[in-house]
Amino acid sequence: MFQVPKASDKALAPDDNESIIRYENVADRSILWSKIVWETIDLSEEENKILYFPVDTLRTEKRSLYYTLLKALKSGRLTAYTDSYFEETRDFEDILPAIQKRDTTAAGFELLNQGRELTDAYIVYKENTAYDIKQYRVKGVWYFDKRRSELRYRILGIAPVAPDVNFIDQQTENEADGYLVELFWIWYPQVRPLLAATPSFNSVNTNFPVSFDRILNTRTFEAQIYKTDNELDDIAALQRDLQFPNFSSGTAAEEERLAQKKRLFDLFKSKNKGEQESVDLNPKQQ
Repeated sequence: MFQVPKASDKALAPDDNESIIRYENVADRSILWSKIVWETIDLSEEENKILYFPVDTLRTEKRSLYYTLLKALKSGRLTAYTDSYFEETRDFEDILPAIQKRDTTAAGFELLNQGRELTDAYIVYKENTAYDIKQYRVKGVWYFDKRRSELRYRILGIAPVAPDVNFIDQQTENEADGYLVELFWIWYPQVRPLLAATPSFNSVNTNFPVSFDRILNTRTFEAQIYKTDNELDDIAALQRDLQFPNFSSGTAAEEERLAQKKRLFDLFKSKNKGEQESVDLNPKQQ
């Protein structure tokens, strides 16, 4: 069931967190159209590097998005989920097989064959670090607010993606991309306060870092849609149309684009009157 976020909704950070982008309350009757989409953020693209760096945790106090999420999971501040439907939770111990591989050395196997006890000296670990993260997958909802005549976006979940740690040693760097797996999913409203207080790595101006929450909520990244809540959707058309206004092309041009989109949405609504369910901009966890 879709419910409109309220001022007291858990997606809002504490009142003393001034860096968070406040979500507006939206009445059900103001939502003309909505679409839930899943997207891939490729970290090899220049526009997305801000979500990748720094991978070195020794020479800087800044931390990557992955390190920030992982640390919060280890401390119990965050809950991990199996997939983007947020129905099954996972403890940190549950996600370890996805991020860490435990191997016995050749000398260790010889020790076992001799009937002797295996010690930590004969065990090696391979772990996915921030360096190994190739993508992020995000789930979000686009909606058209007819009261403001604006297309809006709200992120619902995020997952780091890396080569399967169990096969990474058997593949070249390019081949490893074919073994990409989602390490875990995070329910985004829960992590908002943390990411709003966590600065990203700004290589252009280190004195003015931007929080990860602001980067994600303002969609300061490039992404490709790979799935929607309707298998019959035209992904290519949605990829073209679902974007924030670009006022660099001229205010009048953008206003006309939005007006045209509103007319299309009005037509869509008139054809489906009484059939469309209410829209949840922040659906509750199962």
